[in-house]
Amino acid sequence: MSQMRIVLLVLPCLIVAMSSCQKQSSSPDKGVSLALNDRRKQTLKDIRYDVIFDIPSQKSQQIQGVIQITFNLNALDSALVLDFNADSSFVKHVRIKDKQVDYQFVNEHIIIPSRYLNEGGNSIQISFIAGNLSLNCSEDYLYTLFVPDRASTCFPLFDQPNLKASYQLTLKTPGDWEAVSNGKLISKAREGERGVYRFAETKPISSYLFAFAAGKFFKASKQIDGREMTMYYRETDTAKVNRNRDEVFELHAKSLAWLEDYTAVSYPFGKFDFVLLPSFQYGGMEHPGAVFYNESALFLDENPSVNRLMARASVIAHESAHMWFGDLVTMDWFNDVWLKEVFANFMAAKIVQPSFPEINHELRFLLAHYPNAYEIDRTRGTNPILQELGNLKNAGTLYGAIIYMKAPIVMRKLEKMIGADLMQQSLREYLRTYAFKNARWDDLIGIIDRQTPQNIAQWSNVWVKTPGMPAYEIGEKDYKTILTQVTDSVSGRIWEQPLTSKERDTQDGKLVFPNGDGIGYGYFRMDSLSKRYFITHYNEQDSIFSDPVFKGAMWVNIWEGFLRESQSNPEALIDDLLETLPKENNPLLIDYMLGILQTNWWIFAGQQIREAKQESAEKLIWKLLIDTKDKGIKTSYFRAFKNLVQTPPGLEKLRSLWNGKLDVKDLVLSEDDKISMAYELALKQPEVSGAVLQEQLRNTKNPDRKARFQFVIPALDSAETVRDRFFESLQNETNREKEAWVIEALGFLHHPLRARGAVKYLRPSLNILKEIQLTGDIFFPTRWLHGTFSGHSSREAAQVVNAFLAENQDYPQFLENKILQETDMLQRAAR
Repeated sequence: MSQMRIVLLVLPCLIVAMSSCQKQSSSPDKGVSLALNDRRKQTLKDIRYDVIFDIPSQKSQQIQGVIQITFNLNALDSALVLDFNADSSFVKHVRIKDKQVDYQFVNEHIIIPSRYLNEGGNSIQISFIAGNLSLNCSEDYLYTLFVPDRASTCFPLFDQPNLKASYQLTLKTPGDWEAVSNGKLISKAREGERGVYRFAETKPISSYLFAFAAGKFFKASKQIDGREMTMYYRETDTAKVNRNRDEVFELHAKSLAWLEDYTAVSYPFGKFDFVLLPSFQYGGMEHPGAVFYNESALFLDENPSVNRLMARASVIAHESAHMWFGDLVTMDWFNDVWLKEVFANFMAAKIVQPSFPEINHELRFLLAHYPNAYEIDRTRGTNPILQELGNLKNAGTLYGAIIYMKAPIVMRKLEKMIGADLMQQSLREYLRTYAFKNARWDDLIGIIDRQTPQNIAQWSNVWVKTPGMPAYEIGEKDYKTILTQVTDSVSGRIWEQPLTSKERDTQDGKLVFPNGDGIGYGYFRMDSLSKRYFITHYNEQDSIFSDPVFKGAMWVNIWEGFLRESQSNPEALIDDLLETLPKENNPLLIDYMLGILQTNWWIFAGQQIREAKQESAEKLIWKLLIDTKDKGIKTSYFRAFKNLVQTPPGLEKLRSLWNGKLDVKDLVLSEDDKISMAYELALKQPEVSGAVLQEQLRNTKNPDRKARFQFVIPALDSAETVRDRFFESLQNETNREKEAWVIEALGFLHHPLRARGAVKYLRPSLNILKEIQLTGDIFFPTRWLHGTFSGHSSREAAQVVNAFLAENQDYPQFLENKILQETDMLQRAAR
């Protein structure tokens, strides 16, 4: 149907095609509104999709598709609305009983009049051209990513989570490609030069969980305890693959076995495969039967830090947990998306512990969750865990640190309140009750409330349904130290949680170290005397000062206080960190302290302080790098040195490491390390930029890494005009397809050393944020903003943000919140 006909038929659509529509009196909005969601949930069931995609050999060619949709309909009082967020010309035919039928294409929906439908069973066939917004296509592979509402950008369907359906997929591909999907491969045939893959019908799953990948992949399979798993990957470094392969399989097997035991529910989806993708947008995505991962998250370089090892185990455990929490039982509406994420993170923390007995897991949980949650909760743009959502097209904006980091903290508090046994019993009942169905947070709270006298619903109203974080001051009651909640921003709101503090009597009086066990959530203000005593007695043996969790909690307090206090002293904090790092040997604490150091260095310290501290800081970090015996810690110090180095002697060391003239014992440098060193050298030594980048380009063997490197090079060019043209190219959606590449390039375009010249890019970057949200994946708006603003600290940059918000008073609240969140550090630095 032509575009002209669509425009002319919109009005007749409302008058004629919907003449039988008593319930639906106007055309549907773009996206899936809550009203459309509720209507379809009431009237549709037993949905099945049989879909064929014909994938050509050339990326530029269109993918043809045919889908057969069968379903039961219990009412004929309105037209049927299918979702297809593509150009209207991409719909070729709509047939019912082999006859072409009239339809309307309105606001990204295919609308079929009820006169063509039956009460009861129905079957519709649609021939279409696949939309490419969520088909992540490279020259020799592609993969889908349909979360949260992007399946309809590819093919027509009912794209909402509470209309679970079974999918049967056929893929026609170039003959030398592999293919994988949710269902088990039941046949592979040849049609001339083409391969034809047919996959078994899936169990009922939500539309955002349907997935496939096809292309030139390597494969490895392994059976553990009777479960066959197949891994698809692109990495060409066979030594790296061999070094990681067995552990990747083992971590999956352990995670699935643990979850089956904890939930008393066998793995629900039959086969279990996973696909490792270069530059994948997320750490992982939980498609049942075909989990997708970022390849670099699972294939680690030699001598990874303990944080990197833990991160790999955690992301595998997280995606495995989703098979039960999110896939088997799915949220009813995307406002409860946090429900699947919180249990994935909550379970992951439990799963990984036995694999790392040498790690202090309380410290790991503290440092992995609290600082990241505070990054958002301290801002004016913070949001509650459970957010409102009027339309699925905005569902991607719900994702962020609050649901990934704060929610697991809150869930731990709930477990401590009701006990681990009751938590497990409640979750088992929840999974039994809602298996292959949908549920809400209040459904789980109802299960728990029936089994405990505590008022869990009231507790939930504060911790889950309101935004922000409490603040506490040190006080005294009945001659005992207490922590008192500061008057809250919400009248009468009390954050119920047990709190502790550690104390020490000194000649200067009693010192109080609030939240000494690191369990309390909030801002715990420390007095200057206690902070100074903590630094000067750092790692003191046979006392609380040698307890890793206590030290972690105090560093979190100190950093939070630094960010909130109006008279913070960046130079003093640098001195404190450089004084205490040589005394620390815990890898988790070292990583956190180095993170604080680098953020303070580039955002708060200013050029004058950096110049004064540059030589001594570089020398100390290099010495720690050389002296440490721990290979993972050595890698952490190497990355910090690479980030901070600027003196000629330091840069000469970095260049010698890069070109192989300098070897450091037990420091193994991968191709990724060589690329990152080339980036830093090009940025900090403009006079050799071109030669370094071209040499590294020649030396890079992996084709995926080479393509990414080529993309980033213009962002590092010493000529401002080249950088200007590169930034201008990003205004075109096509040039933002590889989102991970774009984010990496933005980091160099807006690096603090080039921030002054990059201020001119800030307003145009804000101007296209709405487009970024509509065309990018769920994390892209946040990462676009972070990549744009994280290198800026000037008042001029802050004024750009303030002016934009002042001039756009009716800006969408969910995007305004993202701006406030990602520019909070800039505003604090510029004050």
